[in-house]
Amino acid sequence: MRACWQGQVGDVLTERDQWQTRLGEPPPGEAQTAEERRDPRRVVAQARSYLGNNRDRMAYPRYRREGLPTTSSLAESLVGEVNARVKSKQKHGIRSAGAESILQLRAAVLSQDDRLPRFFAERPGCPFRKRDALNRKSEDAPAQTAA
Repeated sequence: MRACWQGQVGDVLTERDQWQTRLGEPPPGEAQTAEERRDPRRVVAQARSYLGNNRDRMAYPRYRREGLPTTSSLAESLVGEVNARVKSKQKHGIRSAGAESILQLRAAVLSQDDRLPRFFAERPGCPFRKRDALNRKSEDAPAQTAA
């Protein structure tokens, strides 16, 4: 997995080929039982097929440099959240007071600079700073936002 994350998919495919050679080819046809689906020969062949088919989409170092997401979990989470709001008995209204904070937090996460860690390090209630210093600072300073 580390090699894939580093963009070395070719190395992973070569290693998968070596594993397939050691284990042998899977039996022909679809697996009918759970035991057949767990056959190491079949598992390695499926992994190799997946990696080969998605090789061009696994340019993770470039994605990170360009600030692009490397997972679909953010979109899937949002879909689940929207579905929960739409399908629930209590239709949740969009609250504009919280929307600005959410947008600022998302911008800080996506920017991948030091904004988010700096915010958590400097905000009132930070567990890494002394409580009395935080109380003095929070009385003097206006509320902070993530971005």
